[in-house]
Amino acid sequence: MSTLRCDKCSGYYCFAGNWDESKAPENCPMLLYPEVFACARDRSLEEKVRELNVPAAMVEKEGFAKIDGKNAPCYPRIREIVEFAKKTGRTHIGLAFCKSSSSEAKMIGEIFDSFGLDVDAVLCKCGGISKNEVGIPEEYKVRGAGAFEASCNPVTQAELFNKLGTDINVLVGLCLGHDMLFIKHCDALVTTLIVKDKVTGNNPQAALYNIFAKRAYFKP
Repeated sequence: MSTLRCDKCSGYYCFAGNWDESKAPENCPMLLYPEVFACARDRSLEEKVRELNVPAAMVEKEGFAKIDGKNAPCYPRIREIVEFAKKTGRTHIGLAFCKSSSSEAKMIGEIFDSFGLDVDAVLCKCGGISKNEVGIPEEYKVRGAGAFEASCNPVTQAELFNKLGTDINVLVGLCLGHDMLFIKHCDALVTTLIVKDKVTGNNPQAALYNIFAKRAYFKP
């Protein structure tokens, strides 16, 4: 099986618009799978793709302002979600948030409300189900064996939004793995606003540039 590693490309020629076979590295997907690109190009013209792809490009463009003739970003992620929702008519928002991000969820909900979006919000611990009930061993309780600890409940979060018929579900700080379960069980589109990272203050990218984090987390 071929390994596709665009992350190791030295030129990113596709981005620059000057790609050709002589420049491509041996593991370039454009070189190895031209039939996939031909099919994807055709599918990109389908209405069900265009109805998301075109508004996404519009939001991308409108998210820049011209300052001294140069593009300067002016939309934070939360505003991009608002604009995308409005442009696509998907204005019923499901807010799936972690207890640790409850303050942020309140602010996010108020911002969405201010733009006239219809918001439903569900906490990760909704249901109050003990970790014992879902088969999580005592030794994996954060507060220690014997303590009551409510299990995160991403499947319930997803199913509640499915029942309510949300258009877009927004992830706010769900735990790794729980976010995957939530996405897997959602009927609606899903996007992430806040990624949980307990060490970096929910800024995972910071670990890539912090020398101390590299020593602790990256293999030599």
